[in-house]
Amino acid sequence: MDATKETPQTPAETAPAVELDRVAALEKEVTELKEARLRAVADLQNTARRGVENEARARTQGVMGAARAIFPVLDHVDLALQQKGLSAEQATQALAMLREELARSLEKVGVERIDPKVGDTFDPGVHEAVMKQAVEGVDPGCVSMAFQSGYRLGDSVLRPAKVAVQPSE
Repeated sequence: MDATKETPQTPAETAPAVELDRVAALEKEVTELKEARLRAVADLQNTARRGVENEARARTQGVMGAARAIFPVLDHVDLALQQKGLSAEQATQALAMLREELARSLEKVGVERIDPKVGDTFDPGVHEAVMKQAVEGVDPGCVSMAFQSGYRLGDSVLRPAKVAVQPSE
């Protein structure tokens, strides 16, 4: 026999080498999974941070839009305050003009007025019943008097309209 020839290894002798290869492969996989998890956590944190920043930016832009819509009203109030010697009628007209301009400014930013009429069906989503008041010709459960307008922005009621409701008979 040639001493330089290797003798075939038995399965018992090859097992430790196979196990070492398998352990090395598993350690590599664990390392890759840990790195992937760290990247995923970092991505999640970045997304959350960007969400907070975007929300703050959107809020600021919304306030800026509302403020810009109201600036003309403030300018006219300043002009009205500088006027001297206005009659009561002129002051009343100026006040009415300012009110209309303010209403237009609110409309520009999407605020709608809720103006209930006598006889409208009472809607607790947009009306606040402050009392029951019987009025001839009004059906039960309907608005019998309107005291104060309400306002909404889209589907959200900013302030319900204050009304009296016709009592049930």
